[in-house]
Amino acid sequence: MNTIKRYTPKIIIKYLLKEFLLSLLIFTSVIFSLILLITFIEEIFFLRDKKLINNLFLLSISLSLIRLPTLLISMSPFIFLFSGIFFFVKLLRSNEITPLSLSGFSKNFIVLIPATFSFLLGVFIILFLTPISAELSKYYETYKRQYTGNENLIIFSHNGLWLMEKKTEGYNIIKSEKKISQDFQKLNQVTIYKFDNQNNFKARIDSESAFVNKNNWELINAKKLGESTKQNIVYKTNINFDNVKNFFTNPNIFSIWNISKEISEIKKIGYFGQELIITFNKFLSLPFMLFAMIILSTFFTLKTGYQFNNFIYAFIGVLIGIIIYFLGDLSIAVGKSGKIPLSLSVWFPVILIITLSFFSLTKEKS
Repeated sequence: MNTIKRYTPKIIIKYLLKEFLLSLLIFTSVIFSLILLITFIEEIFFLRDKKLINNLFLLSISLSLIRLPTLLISMSPFIFLFSGIFFFVKLLRSNEITPLSLSGFSKNFIVLIPATFSFLLGVFIILFLTPISAELSKYYETYKRQYTGNENLIIFSHNGLWLMEKKTEGYNIIKSEKKISQDFQKLNQVTIYKFDNQNNFKARIDSESAFVNKNNWELINAKKLGESTKQNIVYKTNINFDNVKNFFTNPNIFSIWNISKEISEIKKIGYFGQELIITFNKFLSLPFMLFAMIILSTFFTLKTGYQFNNFIYAFIGVLIGIIIYFLGDLSIAVGKSGKIPLSLSVWFPVILIITLSFFSLTKEKS
């Protein structure tokens, strides 16, 4: 008489984790290779434009590798989604679901093992990998800044925002009070100090405010030192305010350990720091998102009564990835507009997917 072989939970857990790790390794390697190729081409074009042809290949590959951790973290939800699809399809194709069920293990058990493991990996990523990616991003930004053609310095303190602008005849130091508009189009209480190349003071301009229009700033009610009349003055500058924005809003140079402090500091000068708040909440929600991606990958694998060819699975995976990406961007755009809290806009797609996931799990009866 044939008997069904009984498996212990420990053996099953080890087996499922081993198979899932293999799937995760495969898709991480695929995404790794694609990102490396794309960034390598980008760096080659950048370095050639800057006429840095010495060790072009080595420098390009080095810069690409430096960017990789940050890009892989941002792509991790999609890596886990495809890994989950591949993992469950493999179980279906090898007919391993039925014997596991007959041994007393429900589909929920099979699903929750890689899902829980993904959650723990998400915690590991935000606690230990984001500090590494942040430091690498700082190095990358510092290196690339050497070749952007902008030698201006940016400093902010409790006194406000300070900019140093290089000029052929010398340099200017620009100070603005703490309050800065969120779009960086208006500065308040602007003072410009002009010096020559021998550090001799030449002139000073005080204005109530400045409206930024690319390289032309309109100084409102401006008064030059030694003059009594106020007037509006157009001040021509080579300051790239995109660099100023990056100084405040580049989230890649912060990890989970210091981004909260940076948000507090940046609010002291009157800037809300939307991008930093978004990134902080993305860090916090990442483990839950990775957990949800595994559950989501069962909707058209374990939860359906059909088996499709690999092309259909790949197509569905890409389609779901696009929908999730669009939903996330749409939600954040609504949050930036003030219709919903910004933090909630980051969490909304995660909450939605997890809600659907738990609904799917609670429907499982076997």
